Amino acid sequence: MKIDTTKIEGYANMSPEEKLAALEGYDMPEPTQDSGEIQRLKDAVSRANSEAADYKRQLRAKQTDDEAKAAEDAKAREAMQQELESLRRDKAVGAYQAKFLELGYDATAAADAAKALQAGEFDKVFAAQAAFIDATKKAAAAGALDKQPGLSHGDPVGAEAKKQAEIAALRRYMGLPPEKKG
Repeated sequence: MKIDTTKIEGYANMSPEEKLAALEGYDMPEPTQDSGEIQRLKDAVSRANSEAADYKRQLRAKQTDDEAKAAEDAKAREAMQQELESLRRDKAVGAYQAKFLELGYDATAAADAAKALQAGEFDKVFAAQAAFIDATKKAAAAGALDKQPGLSHGDPVGAEAKKQAEIAALRRYMGLPPEKKG
């Protein structure tokens, strides 16, 4: 606020030292207070404060809603991530199981070996492989024994000889004479 120097008598004709002394001794009149204006300003400040408080409450409520939505989205994303990992794991196990079945594993052994391979449990995979190899060796040995010709009395071994022996046995059973060769 500026000082009105026209209210100081002879201010324009004073020396700088006198002006300084006059200004130091000058008492400024109190500004007149317009109570209507002051009340209007107080009301405006009060209104502004209440609006600010309302906006603050709305912002807090919106943040709470946004935070709840964000938490819900995070939970849904986590569930989808877990489901995706589960599907990927199941797909890998299925692919491994199909390959083990192609190699000749039985369904249970193939499933166990596939799960172990997908989980990275290589000790179990190697144990399953060892069991499969042992079973394959035993099956091959049993198959070789089945294909081995039986003991004979010096008769030629073969499909035709076997057929002739069956016919001869049947003729004897029926009381017919043996078939003549030739």
